[in-house]
Amino acid sequence: MKKLTFLLIAIMVLAVSANAQEVEGSWLVTKIVVGDKVHEPLFVLEYNAEGSVITQGINVGTWSHNKKEEKLIMESSMDKDFGGDCKIISLNQKNLNFEKSGEKWFLSKLDMDLIAKQNSESGLIGSWEFADEENEDVTKVLTFEAPDSFTLIEKQPGMESTNGGMWIYNEQEKSLLVLSRRIKINGKNKIHKINENELLLENSGEEIIIRKLADNSSMIERLNFTEDDFFDENGNYKYDGEEGKLPWTDSFEMLMSLVNTSQLEYNFSTLVEGTDVFETKELIADVKADKEEQTLSIDFIFYGYDRYNLPDDTQLPPNKLDMSYGNQFFPLGEESFRVVGKEDLETVSGTYNCTVVESTGSSEQRYKLWMINDKPGVYAKIIEDKEGMFGHYHIYELKSINTK
Repeated sequence: MKKLTFLLIAIMVLAVSANAQEVEGSWLVTKIVVGDKVHEPLFVLEYNAEGSVITQGINVGTWSHNKKEEKLIMESSMDKDFGGDCKIISLNQKNLNFEKSGEKWFLSKLDMDLIAKQNSESGLIGSWEFADEENEDVTKVLTFEAPDSFTLIEKQPGMESTNGGMWIYNEQEKSLLVLSRRIKINGKNKIHKINENELLLENSGEEIIIRKLADNSSMIERLNFTEDDFFDENGNYKYDGEEGKLPWTDSFEMLMSLVNTSQLEYNFSTLVEGTDVFETKELIADVKADKEEQTLSIDFIFYGYDRYNLPDDTQLPPNKLDMSYGNQFFPLGEESFRVVGKEDLETVSGTYNCTVVESTGSSEQRYKLWMINDKPGVYAKIIEDKEGMFGHYHIYELKSINTK
């Protein structure tokens, strides 16, 4: 008899415990009915074990479950929508429906383990670009990350914005649920086509094409040295003897090397911060070398533009070599530097034997330079890396050397 009693008590304790756990977890708010109006807000509420209510990573209040009165009690000083007594209409492992202040809320339980599994197998993880043929100046990069978050970066001249949210791929329905009000594909999307190159979605009757971007993470070589690395503890420059290792030491030799060159063409790639995606365009530096006049100038294109695509109200700065003084880094300026070795570098224009140099700029830029040993004045590649709020990551790679 005692064993039976203990068994019944154990069953009752387990039942109460199971009931207490039913509210805890992540729920998708699918519908809110107010009078005769139906809203489909589509956002996630997480009722965690510590009694907090979380949405979009923000703690918006607290919760408790009054099982006797079948109430979900929420308190929030942030937003009235997340506060108040909620009369539970139904509660099970899949659905939670309650009534609050004349509103009827409908929530569906999310299986986060299943979501992570289906998302990982969806083929969507990575970076995608919205096709926007009407406005080529706007770049929209959507990055799906595991297990269920995404970022959308929108970039245009003079402006950049970043938004994020949650995504859920449903293999059975062939659908994509995107939870963020600030994105064109917010809500439920029907997937018409998905492959390694393209994603075709239908959202509210509109077809939207998103193209897969290549994984360029191997192109990214962050430069971690600082200006302080070039000086010892007493403030003395540590690399005075490095000048003898540079391949370009004679101004006249540089002039004669470029006397038959008309232009240097570079591919200029800018990393879209927060992604491994690059925007790439072509820059052309005009070269004017006159051995009779003993003058040499190379357009300074290392602000990211050339004379053929100047921004409004911008002039290309003159960049003439001082033949009497010289400059081993022309057409760049001289800054703190150190030689880190030699390397055969393969580029789209060919393979070049280079001296590799690390250098710093006057505005906390860091550079890695590949100086072509037998072509003074011509860089095979330049990395420019700057951190911070106004930071950037640029790559210049030699595309061609045009002769007269």
